[in-house]
Amino acid sequence: MNTVLASNKPSLILVVDNEPFARIQLRLSLEQEGYQIVEAEDGREALTVFKQQQPDIVLLDALMPGMDGFECCTQLQRLPNGQTTPVLMITGLDDQESVDRAFAVGAVDYVTKPVHWAVLRQRVRRLIQQSQLQQQQAQLQQQLEVANRDLQRLASTDGLTQVANRRCFDEALQQEHR
Repeated sequence: MNTVLASNKPSLILVVDNEPFARIQLRLSLEQEGYQIVEAEDGREALTVFKQQQPDIVLLDALMPGMDGFECCTQLQRLPNGQTTPVLMITGLDDQESVDRAFAVGAVDYVTKPVHWAVLRQRVRRLIQQSQLQQQQAQLQQQLEVANRDLQRLASTDGLTQVANRRCFDEALQQEHR
């Protein structure tokens, strides 16, 4: 099983569905895969749990009383880390309009009920892996930017005196000349 983050803790999945039986099925199935599960029964509770727990992925039902899954997904996108956390919409709706709407509000994948468990398992695993890779890329990008700033400073400063060196002088002269 490849369900663990680089920090060796199980990936956290937020399951949002107003039907208790559906949540239980998802929780039991995903716990067997080694995931840690938190649940919410509607969109409002999902937003609260998301802020508190910062899950690695959200499995979201589209049809719920109060705040439906489409509005919840829209609100999730506005939260810190909301745009980088994948949302997988799980619903009984299989019409083109619902599918298009789900992707338009920020869902990255869409699965219809009744759930095909083997497909869901693979999609969850793939989405978590992609999310982890994006996080790693962002961290590497930050490290690269810091290293480039350090290299720029080292290339333009004398190591002994910490004063601008000849290269820095030549660059400043060329810039002023322009």
